[in-house]
Amino acid sequence: MTDLNPQQFPWMRSEAVTQLFAALPEGSLRFVGGCVRNALWGEPVSDIDLACQLEPEAVIAALKAAEIRFVPTGIDHGTVTAVIDGQPYEVTSLRRDVETDGRRATVAYTTDWAEDAQRRDLTINALYADFDGVIYDPTGQGLDDIKSRKFRFVGDAAMRVQEDYLRILRFFRFLAHYGGQEKVDAASLRACREHRRGLKQLSAERVWSEVKKLLSARNPVRATRIMLTNEILDTLLPESSNVDGLDAIVRLEAREGIKPDPLLRLMAMSAREPLQMALLTKRLKMSKAETTRLRNWSDDDAQLSTDMPERERLAAIYRSGKQTILDRARLRAAGEADPIQSSRWMVLADLAMGWQPPDFPVTGKDLAKAGVPKGPGMGKALKALEALWIRSGFATEKPQLLAALKLMGY
Repeated sequence: MTDLNPQQFPWMRSEAVTQLFAALPEGSLRFVGGCVRNALWGEPVSDIDLACQLEPEAVIAALKAAEIRFVPTGIDHGTVTAVIDGQPYEVTSLRRDVETDGRRATVAYTTDWAEDAQRRDLTINALYADFDGVIYDPTGQGLDDIKSRKFRFVGDAAMRVQEDYLRILRFFRFLAHYGGQEKVDAASLRACREHRRGLKQLSAERVWSEVKKLLSARNPVRATRIMLTNEILDTLLPESSNVDGLDAIVRLEAREGIKPDPLLRLMAMSAREPLQMALLTKRLKMSKAETTRLRNWSDDDAQLSTDMPERERLAAIYRSGKQTILDRARLRAAGEADPIQSSRWMVLADLAMGWQPPDFPVTGKDLAKAGVPKGPGMGKALKALEALWIRSGFATEKPQLLAALKLMGY
């Protein structure tokens, strides 16, 4: 059996983790899920989740006795979050599903590690480790699947998917982040394909959260292409199913050293069509910042080319915004088959990223002092002066701009 050496993984022997194991009865607490999986794969460990044989009330009592602060974050589902030195540690009581509806589960507590493992999604996530690093594999498949990087559901794949349809997205998210070119488990893929309509039952927030995580993988192209060929991508994102576009932007990111950007990747998978993007952002209930960025990209009417004079480039960046021109230029660079043209688009992208647009030097107060009455006329005068300032390459200063008011009839 493969075990973890605590000396190789400092998080296993941190002061906080040591306090938690000391606070709960010996043998009742184990590391579980992602931290065990990633440690075995040599991947970074971010969140440390723990499973416990005690029910939530007993966990709370033990934490109180040890004077460890806690928050009953998911008490209805058996999760208590211990907080030590500002760091959260989720402690979840062992559970078995009593009833599921594809979105939520009614659970009952158990002390049986094997029962708890059976309600988890993938075999690679149903591995436990004790304080000494001894690995426990209740399904009997987790360690083998870790070694072969096989992604498969615990037990009956169709049942696991129907218990929570979000598991379809988690399956592809893990494949995107950790999978290589190994053959995908046929039963798990079939369950995802046959029950893909269940994705429509999920809340928009859960779907968008998983999609963002999937698109944040270093290279999610293979996983996304498998989703496309199995009709899962069209079910989930009918507006954004251009995997070739995703492949192109991923290649550009690798070539140019650009950090994976899920929003830019979503744009690469989508048509630059305002109505479709408006519907997509609304349907997925994206944040205001996300919606603004995507809508600005889809709605922008700036005419861009690689041979634009510098003054026109800066004017476009000023009018459309740095982020919008950066997104458009990078997407054009990704889509160019000609490497010279692609590099020219990257010149525009780099200009948008590095240039700091100046502030328009004239304000409404300046116009009021110059005798321009308040109202619609003042707004028109400001816009006219700003247009003149932009055409000058942002060089005309306030005195010259105010002098131009007379030529405009003010």
